[in-house]
Amino acid sequence: MTQVDFYVLDSGAHLARLHFAVKFVEKLFRGKMAVHVHADDQAQLRQLDELLWTARDTSFVPHEISPAPLQHCPVTLNVGNFAGHEGILINLASSVPDWFSRFERVVEIINKQDADVAAGRERYRFYKDRGYPLVNHTIG
Repeated sequence: MTQVDFYVLDSGAHLARLHFAVKFVEKLFRGKMAVHVHADDQAQLRQLDELLWTARDTSFVPHEISPAPLQHCPVTLNVGNFAGHEGILINLASSVPDWFSRFERVVEIINKQDADVAAGRERYRFYKDRGYPLVNHTIG
């Protein structure tokens, strides 16, 4: 069964979720994990893509925008459906994607903006009502 981890940030900054996601993706990449990041829309996808290119001068996370896993690239980003079925899904969308349960683990990142908190609570209830194991992490 898919494990779901909620990372609750002690920040209301607009880009806090994306910056945390970039750090998380880098950590997973260094650990040789397959990662897919699901974005809400094209604007968020472009921001995330840009941050992965420019976040740190001393690191590089190879990634591509793709609706399916890529053998040559362990990190994919997309909006909409994804054909993958393993590894870790980082969900930055405001709702739970229909295909989330194909992944070993789902990471949800919540910041202190009111809209994000409300959407995060809805996603939390969604997973809880279906019996998925939930783990909460407070990031201060």
